[in-house]
Amino acid sequence: MTFVTMGPMLKRAQKAGYGIAAFNMIDYNSARSIVEAAAALDAPMIVQVSVKTIKHWGFKPIATWVRMLAEDVPVPVALHLDHCNNVDTIKGCIDAGWTSVMFDGSSLPFADNKQKSEAVYKLTEAAGVGLEAEIGAIGGVEDDKFVAEDSAILANFDECVNFVENMPNLAVFAPAIGTAHGFYKGQPKIAYDLLKRITTAIPIPIALHGGTGLSQEQFDKCIAAGCAKVNISTMHKHRFIEGFIDVRKQNPKLEEPLPFLSGQYEAMKNDVCDMITAFGSKGKASHAAGLEG
Repeated sequence: MTFVTMGPMLKRAQKAGYGIAAFNMIDYNSARSIVEAAAALDAPMIVQVSVKTIKHWGFKPIATWVRMLAEDVPVPVALHLDHCNNVDTIKGCIDAGWTSVMFDGSSLPFADNKQKSEAVYKLTEAAGVGLEAEIGAIGGVEDDKFVAEDSAILANFDECVNFVENMPNLAVFAPAIGTAHGFYKGQPKIAYDLLKRITTAIPIPIALHGGTGLSQEQFDKCIAAGCAKVNISTMHKHRFIEGFIDVRKQNPKLEEPLPFLSGQYEAMKNDVCDMITAFGSKGKASHAAGLEG
């Protein structure tokens, strides 16, 4: 398959009760591990890209890498821009071929976040690209954004309903429900009741940010409550580094670089496979693509 927009497949996943993994890629080897893991397990996949990664590699190389990989596998792959508050960057991604983008105005006052999110929504609707929008303050570090755990703010239910009223085709909605980016310092306090209230009132798939470090039980409860998109970034970055380190430990005198890349690839791919299985999307490629009932 080639690229797909993530909105329709997230709706199918939410209805059927499984989650689609959204991994933040780092380079070509990372993107290859993500897409080929999805193909190996016949699973749908969302390849996410941070603004920092785009600044490092550029719009065109990233879009070209992921498109080439997607065309060589029989599973649906979406290319998504992660947390971004810059409209020019969003436009650059759309022009380069991204299938979805995220406008993150969560640091703004509610009225400003809603107004700017709606403006970006009109832009993405005209381009046929999916949009993710966020409300509340998700703790932890993501790109250059830092929210201290004691400053994290759960999304307000009434504001959630009001926020999406003029964006009926929003691909995915990211309300803060108590998860955090990065590794957890303690037990995450997920507001399951709030999540269920939101998904009962709003017919839009929910994004679960801060997936690294959650237990299987926590994943299961969030996905069952309507989280169809599950983000993994920190864990993937650590596997990226650990793959190199492990090869060096096993072969301290090795000077050929390709075995290091292979070790890195295997470490990342194995982790992606584990998460696909954990989220219940193994074998769901055709269902997510709308090729079966």
